[in-house]
Amino acid sequence: MDVILITQPKFKHDEASTISMLFDAGLEKLHLRKPQHSLRELASFLDSLPTSMHPKVVVHRHSELLNDFNLGGYHHADGESKIKNKGSTSKSLHKLKDLQAIENSFDYCFFGPVFKSISKEGYRPNISLPEIKKVLTQLAVIKDRPKVYALGGIRRKKIRTLNEVGFDGFALLGSVWRHSDPVKAFMKFNDELKKSLSVLS
Repeated sequence: MDVILITQPKFKHDEASTISMLFDAGLEKLHLRKPQHSLRELASFLDSLPTSMHPKVVVHRHSELLNDFNLGGYHHADGESKIKNKGSTSKSLHKLKDLQAIENSFDYCFFGPVFKSISKEGYRPNISLPEIKKVLTQLAVIKDRPKVYALGGIRRKKIRTLNEVGFDGFALLGSVWRHSDPVKAFMKFNDELKKSLSVLS
């Protein structure tokens, strides 16, 4: 299973330094999602990261950044036409019918909320895990299908359940950023993931 980290919507003090430490701790992919911030602010933030980390960053909105930085991909908003780039293409889905009809042209998608959200008040799942498992089982036999990552309310104790349901991985937000030490929180997730997978193998 893969782990993706999504940034907080607003910039925080010393966030670039924290993200650099997260990459050093083993983070492979970061989704830079700052919907209230400008193109210039995002460019400035990327400039503050070591260029060696840029290929691990996927941006939301402001696709112009793909021309100026060697980024890892682009995450599409609802209804946005697909933007080709050197990296990955992804999108977010929230309905089973959309998951069933996912386009093979995308590399992966987020699906959720799977559990009650940690970072968004009142954001709860309206689809059961057995329903999701049924669809993921159907998708599993499709060649070159996009990977599906669980989103929403992901806690360490849920990792084994997500694997059993059939997710390819999960995206973290509140469970890391609401922790007093985000790097430590991420490392605990990585450790728990290794334990869970070793038990299942």
